[in-house]
Amino acid sequence: MQEKFNKKDEDLLWKKMKLGDQKSFSIIFKFYYPKLYTYGIKLLPFSDLVRDQIQDLFINIWQSREALGDVSNLKAYLFISLRRRLLNSKEKRQHTEPIESLSEKDYQSWLFEPAEFIDAAFVSSNVRERLIKNLNSLSVNQREIIFLRFYNQLTYSEIANIVNIKEQSIKNNMPKILQKLAEGITGISREDVRDIDIMLFNLFLLFQKK
Repeated sequence: MQEKFNKKDEDLLWKKMKLGDQKSFSIIFKFYYPKLYTYGIKLLPFSDLVRDQIQDLFINIWQSREALGDVSNLKAYLFISLRRRLLNSKEKRQHTEPIESLSEKDYQSWLFEPAEFIDAAFVSSNVRERLIKNLNSLSVNQREIIFLRFYNQLTYSEIANIVNIKEQSIKNNMPKILQKLAEGITGISREDVRDIDIMLFNLFLLFQKK
């Protein structure tokens, strides 16, 4: 399984899938399933529900393939579609389930644990734990943006489409978010966030390879 598709690859796979090519559909599914699951489980921490929603999303895509138009960004399209499904499921669950059947997990999203990241020689355990503590002190929207940017390595334009926030607003706020993440970490000033930027990229890259 290749690690990345270019735009031409995705366009071709999507067109073939729309024409009924099961192999192209399978390639898209296998490539994006783990990425969608990792995103979805952060949004709504119920494994079975997330898996079901991803399955339903792809079933819907296959069954309605002839009516689907071209997509300019397949990754963003899939993330947006899953996000909408999971947020609807979360809202429905909180409004229809008996209160006694709900747990703390029903009200959690985008929480990070130190155990999610493997030990790395370039980051001490104290710095790593402080960084993740700072991550969890951000707003839910900010945590989602950080995850999409550094774990999924999405562009600001792609993130803006997924979370429905203006691209320029995300760009303007990113330095402030990184400054918050640098708080309390020795050797990194609030003014110079480049080290935090690099550290986050590498930590999430390692997280991907666990």
